[in-house]
Amino acid sequence: MAEIVLGIGTSHGMLDWPSNEWLERGRGDRTNPRMNYDELLKEVKPGIEKELTPEKIHDRGEAVIRGKEAVKEVMRQASPDVYLLLSNPHGVPSGSRFNPVFGIFLAHGSSQIRRSGHETGGRRQAESVEQPGAIDEAARYTPMPELADQLMTGLIAQDIDVACLYETEPGEAVGAHPYTDLYKDYELDRSTPIVPFVISRYLPNQATPARCYALGEAVRRAIEEWDSDVRVAIVASGGLSHQIIDEELDRQVVTALEKRDTATLCALPRDRLNRANGTAEILNWVALSAAMGPRPMTLIDYIPCYRSEAGTGVAVGLAYWA
Repeated sequence: MAEIVLGIGTSHGMLDWPSNEWLERGRGDRTNPRMNYDELLKEVKPGIEKELTPEKIHDRGEAVIRGKEAVKEVMRQASPDVYLLLSNPHGVPSGSRFNPVFGIFLAHGSSQIRRSGHETGGRRQAESVEQPGAIDEAARYTPMPELADQLMTGLIAQDIDVACLYETEPGEAVGAHPYTDLYKDYELDRSTPIVPFVISRYLPNQATPARCYALGEAVRRAIEEWDSDVRVAIVASGGLSHQIIDEELDRQVVTALEKRDTATLCALPRDRLNRANGTAEILNWVALSAAMGPRPMTLIDYIPCYRSEAGTGVAVGLAYWA
């Protein structure tokens, strides 16, 4: 039977930002339409200026680098056969495309799932091929359609409704970087297979924390029931709170993950999860925690990377389950 050998929780928004650029990015927040900067200034915690000294920013930048190296070593030691990537759509959702609550990418030419109403022959496959250079090379990845098929059928059998997209490249459909940056950030060979799994972070089609936890449990069962010797790592790519840092919420989440406090994880307040566009990526971690079953989370580091006097930035979380 297939085996889940590793879980990784990793932020992705800050991992390649040099610390000497943080304040410049913070200045851009003043006109960012996704936030009311003047209102944030009124609400910011006392002593925010201490978070923005050159020394503090440098130290936190170094902590991010050390944390990445620690994750890289954990991945090297586990040496899984495939990475299942739980992440979210990024950018402005297309108004001309359905945006699912949960979804999975099936490699069209290799998927063996029986389906109706969708042509699977060579003509359709040939038509879907992109012209050379049309897809950003950084977005390319190696699929494992066998795992994608197993999850699709296994989750539907467990009454988890999952959309599917018959493309190999995430591309503009969801924004590629949260799925394929694993290669760049952790120096994986691009021959290492990845299966992208979408968890919507957008309202109104955003699952509750409890539903994401149920999804994670169903993912675990689907993998463990797979008649295969494949060793699977599951990655929650995204989070923690950003573009507005909410340390109180982050620490509540981290403590609940460490203690396997299911009740707290399933009842995370949706208003806090949606205070900033990026913070709902915490839902990926909730699903991952459930998928890892009784195994405890080991926190590598929590690094609140502030970039402005309004408390904007990215709270970097790095952790693993083994």
